[in-house]
Amino acid sequence: MSSIDRRAGFTLVETMAVMMIVALVSSLVVTWSSGSGRARLKAVALEAAALLRRERLAAMLSGKPRHVALDLSARALIGESGGKLAVPQDVSLDLLAAEGSSGDLRAVARFEPDGASTGAVLAFAKESARYDVRVDWFSGKVSVDAP
Repeated sequence: MSSIDRRAGFTLVETMAVMMIVALVSSLVVTWSSGSGRARLKAVALEAAALLRRERLAAMLSGKPRHVALDLSARALIGESGGKLAVPQDVSLDLLAAEGSSGDLRAVARFEPDGASTGAVLAFAKESARYDVRVDWFSGKVSVDAP
């Protein structure tokens, strides 16, 4: 066998080095991308439900009513205890609530000390995906549904 035959092709170490570089670059691309639309939409709906649940719990623990409002100009849900959730620009939000509005603030739900609420439905949608965050008016229970 001549020395020319032994030098032809790539060694295992060179192949592994190229594979490691490709894996590193692909992991950076995945990290920098904003994720799929459906996953981000679900995350926003779950964060909104968590904000509503925190306000309900705060009302029950403090013995005072708590409110959650929607700031129309900032596209953000704001809890009375300071919690805030920004709704991304590419996500549409439809609100069905019994409360009124005051300027840029639109009332979403009011939670009473006994756990009851005024009730509301927040529908988050992006492209063909949709998640509904429902606040039961009688029990105050907050749930997330994908119709």
